[in-house]
Formats: sequence, C-alpha cells, structure tokens
Amino acid sequence: LLAAAVLTVDTLFLGTFGLFILVAIATFVSMEMRRSEKEALVVEIPERLESRFQTSLASMAGLLGVLTLAGSAVIFFLIPRTNTAGYLRNLGNEATIVTGFSQEVRLGGIGQIQQSSAPVMHIKVLWGKLPADVKWRGLSLANFDGQRWWNPHEERQFHGLAGALDLSQSFNPPDWQNQPFLRRHISTLGYKVVMEPVGLDLFFLAPVPMKLSGDYRVVEITSDGAVYNAHPGSGQIGTSDVENSQPIGSYTAEADTRNLEPLIRDSNSTAYPPAIANIYLQMARIDPRIRELAKQITAGAPTNYARAKAIDTYLHENFGYTLELPGNRPRDPLAYFLFERRKGHCEYFASSMTMMLRSLGIPARVVNGFRGGEYNDLTGSYIVRQKDAHSWVEVYFPEAGWVTFDPTPAASFGQQETRWSRLTLYMDAASELWREWIINYDFSHQMRLSTQISTSANTAQSHTRQWFNLKYEAAVDRVLRFQARLQRLTPSEMATICVVLGLLLALPFIPRTLRKIEAARTARNPQQAPRSAASFWYLRFLKSLSRQGFKKTPGQTPVEFASSIDDPAMRHEAVVFTEHYERARFDESVEDAERLPHLYEEMAGRKR
Repeated sequence: LLAAAVLTVDTLFLGTFGLFILVAIATFVSMEMRRSEKEALVVEIPERLESRFQTSLASMAGLLGVLTLAGSAVIFFLIPRTNTAGYLRNLGNEATIVTGFSQEVRLGGIGQIQQSSAPVMHIKVLWGKLPADVKWRGLSLANFDGQRWWNPHEERQFHGLAGALDLSQSFNPPDWQNQPFLRRHISTLGYKVVMEPVGLDLFFLAPVPMKLSGDYRVVEITSDGAVYNAHPGSGQIGTSDVENSQPIGSYTAEADTRNLEPLIRDSNSTAYPPAIANIYLQMARIDPRIRELAKQITAGAPTNYARAKAIDTYLHENFGYTLELPGNRPRDPLAYFLFERRKGHCEYFASSMTMMLRSLGIPARVVNGFRGGEYNDLTGSYIVRQKDAHSWVEVYFPEAGWVTFDPTPAASFGQQETRWSRLTLYMDAASELWREWIINYDFSHQMRLSTQISTSANTAQSHTRQWFNLKYEAAVDRVLRFQARLQRLTPSEMATICVVLGLLLALPFIPRTLRKIEAARTARNPQQAPRSAASFWYLRFLKSLSRQGFKKTPGQTPVEFASSIDDPAMRHEAVVFTEHYERARFDESVEDAERLPHLYEEMAGRKR
C-alpha cells in the first residue's frame, strides 16, 4: 500500500484503497469474532439472526471505513507538506506520447498512427482571452534529410527560475530593441498548465511566449525557443544537468497572442541574421518538382507573407488529412505525398510547406506541440489530450520574428460528441481535483487552503453577525412601535385586549379542563357510566397507594397487585377495593361503582 501510494497518481487508487479499507475491516472484525467464539465456546448464531448479523457487520465495517478515510484526510491536509518531486516520483513516469509530438520526425512510415484520448495537460486561463485554434508550442526542428527531421546538438542556455523568467527575447528578431518601427511585445494572456505524468521535461507554451514561472530551480532554453526543466543536482550548471531533469508538474506562463499580420503583410525583407539563414535555409536533396511547385503556387504573390499564405492555402484546399500511413515505404516521402498520394497527417503538411518556403529563400521550420483543447465547463480548464499532438510551421520575418502558419486542414480536428462525452468531463474534473489537491498538494497548497478556510470562516462570521444585528434591530423597532400604539389605547380598548389575550392563553388548557370536568361528573353519577367511573376511581386509588410506596408494575393484574402489598390492613382494603372495581369495570355493576368513592374516602381518612 505504501509503495502504491508513492508510485501511482491515478484516481483509481482512491477507489481501490477505499474498497480495501472496507474489506479489510470486515475481515479483521469477523475473524476476531470467530476467534473469540471458539475460545469462549459460545453457541453459534441462530439461522434466523444470520441476516441481521451480516447487516450489522457490514454497517459497522462501512462506518469504520468512512471514519478511517475521514481521519486520514484530516491528517493529510494538516501535517506539514513538502514538494513530492523526489527520486521515487520518476519510477512511475514514462513518456507515452506516440503521435504527432516527438523530438524527431520520420516520414514514410507504414501502417496507421494510433491516437489516444488520454489527457496530457490541463490549461486554465488566468486572464486574457485564449485565441481560437491555439497552438501549445513544444520544440522546433531544423534539419531535414528527405526522410527525417531532427535538431543538431548545440550549446544550451541555463537560467535560474527565481520569480518569472523573461522568454520574449528568444522569439524576437535579433537587435529588435534598436528597431523603432517594430511593435513591442506585451503580455495579453496569462494561463496555468498542470501536466499529467507523461514523463516529459518540456514546457508547452502559447506563442509568443513572454514569461514563465513555477517551482523549478533551473530551466534551459535552446536556440529554437524550446524550454526544458534542467533541475541540476550537482549545483553546477552545464549540459550534463540535462540527465537530471525531472518531469514537469505545473507552471504558469504569459504570452503575446496579438495578430502579427499587420507587421508582415508587406514584408519582402531578406535581411536575415546569419544564425537564422545558416540553419533554416538549408536544403536537403528533394525532388526538383517540389521547387517548381513552390514557384508555381507563389507566382502571383508580391510579398514573402503572401507567398507563405499561398502555400498554406494550397495545401489546405488540395490535400486530404488521414492517419493511415502508406502501404509501402516510398523512397521520397515528401514527393510521394505532394504528387501521388495527396493525403497524409500533419507532419507531411508541415514538412511540405517548410521545404517549399526554404526553396524560395524564406526561413522556415517545423514545430511540434499540441493544438487546441477541449473546454471543461465543470472546472473552467481546457483538456489537451494525446490525440491533440500536432505539427505546424513557423516562418521567419525580419520585421516580427517567427510567425505561426498551419497548413493542415482544420476539419480533421473536429470534436465528435457522444453520449459519454459529459461523463468523460465529470471523470476528468474528478481527476483534475485529485491531481491538484492530492498529488500536487504541498506547502503552498496548504497555505492557500488555510487562507481560504480562514477567509470563508471570517466571511461567514461577519454575515451571521450582520444577520443577527438586522434581526435584533427589526425586533426592537417592532416592540417600540407596538409600545407606542399601546400608549394611545383607551381604557376600554385595553380591557378588551386583556380579555382576548386571556382567552388565547387559556385555549391550550380548555380540552384538558373539559375532560376533567367530564370525568368528575361521571364519577359523581356512576349509574350513567359505571365502567368509566370505575376506571376513574381506580386510577385515583393507584396514585394514592403510589404516594405511600406501593407501585403497581405493568405486568401485574389488579388482583396480583392488591395481594402483593406487605401491610396486612392496607392489603385487605386494597383487595376489597379491587373486587368492587372489577365488578364495576367488567360487569358494569352500578352498586359497586357507587361504592368505590366511599371506599376511597375511608382509605384516605384513615391515612390522615
């Protein structure tokens, strides 16, 4: 159980653990009862009581199980917490992303890409507005050999994540601060990302990334703008620290989501920095038809932006989307896609646009990440799943830096609603709550929960005090108004009110008084109802004996009670009174009923 609690992060663990608690308690209790029964040689439970016994045992086990879980929850939320990113955390982590997103893209595979609906991350907008069809950028790929995209090994920059880390310079054109005609980037969107345990150490960010913050010591930024969690263990910042990177839990970020089209609509500049041109204009050995197709598509485009847009539109409108890979492995997968098969998945579209732009002398690169997300109105967050993994294109413009284009047809990413969709959202909400307040529960969560409870308690106390004050003031006001009205009453009106109040106060006692009057009338005239008169006098007889210390039990008959009295004289009188009572009560004897008051008075007189 301890190992499972450390290694698993699934909500299924809570249900399984609760079931284990219930069964374990029932087992221990029943085994202890069985052992005690054998040692004490107790007779076995009768068959007629077995169902009752089983119900009682199940109820007790359930009650103890609930109390155990409740006590555990109190202890869990109260004891001091620390961050759980220890060495055991990695034992259950494994990178499971198998479609779309990867750190290397190989075209020309055979078969079918399998997609999964498993969540990768949950994103909650803190402020600003999330753009339509937003891209969550992971990393970009620069080198292509006709079959495969990859990145060269390069020196990475390491930064301490104290507070918020500025990322804007990684996506601005070089020397942008000295170019007054450029628009300065500002943050227009703030969001929080909670990653599922998929074993990735890469931050996924909305373009254009501006700031990053989270509980991470060191992050590394590559030249293409990818941001990794370095988490150095030796204290020395260097490339060897990448091996010590830890999976990412949660972080907050900011982005500039404004439209860059006004800046690049008329762009024809070729003033590319050498670092950009050397990497993102290199060409692999491609089919000459690809270069000719690019020229043909952009023949009427006057600017670089128009050329990029023309290629984007051409791929959108003339090619189909499919996850079915070719039945055979083509020698040139890009040419096979463009000129023969004319359908493929996102990596074919992104690769085609990138290579056509490079053939025209426009820097471009393939970007891998995730696209969009499903909104869950129960939690107010967006669910990004493994099937949302996607590849698109970034094109470089000297006036604005890297700008996003997506040539993959958007229709292929439509959400299909099913009758289980709502249930899936409820399950995801429960999973997100479990991850936020159980798996990621640390000292910051503990302080936030304490603050929320304190604030809620103070608010409730203030509202309660205000409610009582309003009620008290209203009551005082009504009393003062009533008092003022009483002072204006005449003596006759006051007398009438007193009579009415007296009658109202007497109303609850009227039925009881009437019953007593009726009983007394019956007792004085036993000839009309001898049985009722007998009951009346026998009750008085019992009260009189009770005051003397002789009390009749519910299980005694009148004769048994009279015979049980210790005092001989009192016993004789009680036996005589009982004989007259029974004849009057059961034989309706009027003479005996008339005799009972005299016997009672004689007994009362001798007592005095």
